[in-house]
Amino acid sequence: MALFIVLGSVHIIIPNYRWVLIHMFTLGIVTNSIVVWSQHLTEKFTQSTLPDSTRPGQLRRIWALNGGVVIAVMGQILHETWDKHWILTQLGATVIAVVVGWHGVSLLRQWRALDADKRFRNVVLGYVVSALCLPLGAILGALLAMGLDAPWHERLLLAHIALNILGFVGIAAAASLTILFPAIWRTRGGSNRFSLTLSLQAFGLVMATGGALADVGAVAGVGVIVYAAGWVASWQLWLQFTGAVLKDPRDRINYPSVSVLLAITWLTLALVHFGVRLILARDGLATVELPTLPLLVGFAAQLLIGAMSYLLPTTMGGGPQAVRAGLKEMNRAGLYRATLINGGLLIWLTTTYSWLAVTSSMLCLAALAVFPVLIKRSVSAQKAVLLGEAAGPAKDDAASPPWGQVTAGVATLALLLALFGGLGGPS
Repeated sequence: MALFIVLGSVHIIIPNYRWVLIHMFTLGIVTNSIVVWSQHLTEKFTQSTLPDSTRPGQLRRIWALNGGVVIAVMGQILHETWDKHWILTQLGATVIAVVVGWHGVSLLRQWRALDADKRFRNVVLGYVVSALCLPLGAILGALLAMGLDAPWHERLLLAHIALNILGFVGIAAAASLTILFPAIWRTRGGSNRFSLTLSLQAFGLVMATGGALADVGAVAGVGVIVYAAGWVASWQLWLQFTGAVLKDPRDRINYPSVSVLLAITWLTLALVHFGVRLILARDGLATVELPTLPLLVGFAAQLLIGAMSYLLPTTMGGGPQAVRAGLKEMNRAGLYRATLINGGLLIWLTTTYSWLAVTSSMLCLAALAVFPVLIKRSVSAQKAVLLGEAAGPAKDDAASPPWGQVTAGVATLALLLALFGGLGGPS
């Protein structure tokens, strides 16, 4: 993540910087997180810890994955200076496909070893399906690196995004949130609808990918909407959990809880809008703009950082006081940051004035980029409690959400709009 932030700050001097930054985030940050956490959560959810002898193999997969990412990115950085640059990108994509496929096979073995009536067995199946999507998406990405002409470039690009973002990232996210959403909102989860969600997502993904490759917008669009319906099946249940918390919020309305809810909202609304546009497209897929920012910033980045803000302190552990100390640091100005991220992204997407778009994007991304700083503060605070060097925060049942942070965030965005004369800029 630190490397991604550094590259983002100097992106002007990086050849093909848009591709490099997108794939540094999706492959370097998101893929690593999914591979690591899907294994951890599989063992935790199903109470089936693997022996220590398996850990070296898992570590080798992570090293190989990152080696593949570096090779693929170098291929695109060299695209202006070496006409065979796509060889490196294809080599890197091959390594990534093999490693994540290997990870998927490992998860499949663990899934098959579970009793048929094991709770959350369907969640592990979701991780398996997710992991098997990325090798297919990587193959399409390797073909795209060769610089194919229209219409195949547009067809492969949409199929590539469907398999990687909707399939690999989306299905893994839905599987994880089946358990993590009620945990993050600190409410009883009860039953889950992931089997229905996974069925709709898988069917919709096949339709969307097939429609994209065949250049049939109606089929691709219906597939995207069916996939989104899979999310809605679980989202509707999670909204019930949210409603229950709002009746007695205490300190449960915080950065992680708000972030995961809004990330799902961005994804669902963006996919429905995109699906409808695909269905209505009459001049081919190339005429429909991809919802890149809602998917990468509103969904993937926001969900990843929101979930990690909860998972890192709770996984580090050390007792209730230590965990509360870590979570407190992760939630610094939490609702203010969430307001800037989502409000800033909304302005970024809707403004027609370039300088306002630049400024709102900086606000949005800065609120996300503070995450590594908060990780360091969180670990230090939690470690101090663990070592007996400090007392952790006491449980406060009378706490209430810091709604003033939302007000401050809205005021910041309103001031930004006023300074630039509204969404349209100076008249």
